Amino acid sequence: MAREDEFEGLGGEGAHSGEAARPFAPEQMVACEECLRANPPTRFVCLYCGAQLPATAESAALRRPALKRLEEWEQGFNVVTLARAPGALTAEAAQEGASLLRLDEGRLKEIILEGRAMPLARAASADEAWLVVERLRALGLNTEVFPDETLARRPVRVRALEFGDDTLVCRAAHDAEARRAPWSEVVLIVTARLVSKRFEVAERKRGLVGGRSETVETREITSDESALDIYTSFGEGRAAKGPEEAGFRVMAGGFDYSCLGVEKGLLAAENFKALVAALRARAPSAVFDEDYARVRPLLADVWPSAERTESLGLRRELARRVSMEAATTVSNEGQFTRYARLRHLLTLRARAESL
Repeated sequence: MAREDEFEGLGGEGAHSGEAARPFAPEQMVACEECLRANPPTRFVCLYCGAQLPATAESAALRRPALKRLEEWEQGFNVVTLARAPGALTAEAAQEGASLLRLDEGRLKEIILEGRAMPLARAASADEAWLVVERLRALGLNTEVFPDETLARRPVRVRALEFGDDTLVCRAAHDAEARRAPWSEVVLIVTARLVSKRFEVAERKRGLVGGRSETVETREITSDESALDIYTSFGEGRAAKGPEEAGFRVMAGGFDYSCLGVEKGLLAAENFKALVAALRARAPSAVFDEDYARVRPLLADVWPSAERTESLGLRRELARRVSMEAATTVSNEGQFTRYARLRHLLTLRARAESL
């Protein structure tokens, strides 16, 4: 008998810790068409070569999503719970759903009680994401899949705005081509604070080659900046390329607040607040969302802050010593991008349904 827990820790989709080990008979195992090795029927890809495994009627019933943690650069598929009446999930369904999603049961209940679209899982493949949808549908949860190709695309950063009587003009730079949007087609404004932390570490070898490393210096740099995304109901110019092209991002720092006219102050923080108020006054039909900061903890399990480590190379010190430097950056910008993009897509859908 093959046991799924034998493969745990060997890479990828082992049994979830805490689940009972499940034995599989030889005839239940699924042969990889590439390397011909046998795999547990619960897997989507081969444990040995990574190839997609063929689906059988029996394996389809036994499969469980792995939902391994994906890197920020990987293209995933996001399972999102749609708006629903709070408190409609039974205790048994909450327990089973939490086990399926690899979430804490209390956290899942918090997400459901929000009564709004929220991410539940980020899968490595469309097949795995739709399996999650099917399993959750059986528990009474209405979910949908949104690919990273749509949600993770960062909006165009603009550094200046112009307020016309009927039109908002966005410029990435003063000499850049203007992008225009009628005020009536500004559908969503989302605000946030983007926090980035950079940890720099310098290490030096002790003694001869192969000796232990010791930390000789550490530095931490933190930035905390206000941001807002403006989304319209069409793409670049009047020739729409899809909703992913319809976003503009304003960062509080490095922005020209001349559009405020006499309301422009000396401090960027004050100017940013005035800019938000001016946009809301000129686009009264737009949805205004300032909930990101409040729901951010509920997003973190599925959309954690992105972490990137890079080498800064060697640095020569006195007495012919050499240290190796590296920097790790943690940022919530990607998380906010997914949140705002999702809000935009659902806002467009709601508008279309109301016509």
